[in-house]
Amino acid sequence: MTNIDSAIEFAAYAHRDQVRKGSDIPYISHPYGVAMILLQAKCKEEVIIAALLHDTLEDTDTTEEDIRIRFGDEVLRLVQGASEPDKSASWEARKQHTLDFLKDADLPLRQLSCADKLHNLRSTRRDFEAHGDAVWSRFKRGYEQQKWYYTSLVESLGYASRFPLLDSFQDEVERFFLQLELPEEIRSVRRDKKLYDLVFQNLYAELDRTEPPMGQAITLEDWMRVVYAWSRGYREGQGDSLEQKLEILGYLRSREIDFEINSEGTDMILSVCAALKEKFRLYPHEVYHHLHRNMKKGVL
Repeated sequence: MTNIDSAIEFAAYAHRDQVRKGSDIPYISHPYGVAMILLQAKCKEEVIIAALLHDTLEDTDTTEEDIRIRFGDEVLRLVQGASEPDKSASWEARKQHTLDFLKDADLPLRQLSCADKLHNLRSTRRDFEAHGDAVWSRFKRGYEQQKWYYTSLVESLGYASRFPLLDSFQDEVERFFLQLELPEEIRSVRRDKKLYDLVFQNLYAELDRTEPPMGQAITLEDWMRVVYAWSRGYREGQGDSLEQKLEILGYLRSREIDFEINSEGTDMILSVCAALKEKFRLYPHEVYHHLHRNMKKGVL
């Protein structure tokens, strides 16, 4: 019997008398589904085993020593990280603790948490499609609070670094809670690192910055010019562009990236960052990672 097989049996027995919230579906379907997501994402065996066991400390009589003896210290660490430390705290306090914890968590912990939340959200979406708003009565908090939590999770999970599974979770959050429907041409380049590298690497270059006509066969170089055209409005102070630039400046400063104020170079960078965030609907951490990657290369 493999370690994963052993974990399946262990979790199935531990959750044997439990069902999913608001249903008669055996609870084991959830940890098994989370493990399948991580298996498909080619995560390490310890992460997959921890997924199978991730609710045992909170919801069963399983002890930490039970897990340590059967599956080792690393699996126990991951299960502990997936467990809320103070179940007596308010829902808001517990969720804020999770958001803060995930910002500094290592990749295996973030992969585990991401898969857990992704499986929960997919289940909620299916229930919503079947039962409508009645689904929110199953939760301790309703739609608006769940929307805050899930959208905040995207930022916390990606704060330290992006990873492929986060793309799937972010897509699910955006479809369900934000009803975000981006044009296909934007979705096709939105996560292409090469585009952002082009934008920042050529920011001060002498080149044609006129916006090309939108077409089906647009190149990354064309998209670079589109971004520069978008950023022009921010440089010219159109609409609430100043507020958006100050917002991204505050975030970048919180991540220890600072700039010389009142310089043309700073304004160009902030204008591009604000344009990327709005037009591609990026999270702040996505803007930061693209900018920081190019700053480390010495191109800015």
